[in-house]
Amino acid sequence: MSVFSEARFRGYSLSAGRPVASLDLSYDYPGGLYGGLSAAVVMGGEDSVRPLGLVLNGGYAKRLSSGLVLDAGVVHAAYAKYAARASGSSYTELYAGVTHKFLSSRITFAPHYFEHGASTLYGEVDANVTPFRKLHLNGHFGALFPISYNDESESPDVQYDWRVGAAREFGGVSLHLIWSGGGPGKDFYRGRYHDRNALIVGLSCPL
Repeated sequence: MSVFSEARFRGYSLSAGRPVASLDLSYDYPGGLYGGLSAAVVMGGEDSVRPLGLVLNGGYAKRLSSGLVLDAGVVHAAYAKYAARASGSSYTELYAGVTHKFLSSRITFAPHYFEHGASTLYGEVDANVTPFRKLHLNGHFGALFPISYNDESESPDVQYDWRVGAAREFGGVSLHLIWSGGGPGKDFYRGRYHDRNALIVGLSCPL
């Protein structure tokens, strides 16, 4: 279970800058199959709690004798109308990735990215290191490439996003500090434009 000051996805705010709480469940089968579910709620206007989104994923991972881990799978996400970016939309993505020690990379294809007919390709690289027993550091860089889009008058820009973070364990609770950003352009929610850079804090604990 986690609580964060904001929910972000590829450099954009999903929660319109508002705090979120999420429940994440996952299971890894011994043969390589894995699956997960994530459900989130957002603190809406007038201190009300509203549903934000539900994300399902499943795939298969295979460790090679060289130490590389190959995996492939599918993600489906559905967001309520309270999400800043989605307006009640959903998307499904197919992905393939490789992991070696502290580095991982993944290529993802979405035939309908938040809207019908808008297909995209997303590439990302992540790094996770643990310099001390209870301190975890991570970094991320990704780029979203439009393949097809609905508005023929203007080609959308390639979007990039980045994230650096740290997590410190205190007993059964982890404190997270994340600096996130992306471009080009700004984010738009709650009636005005916002900078894509944001500092996010959160707490998480295992069930």
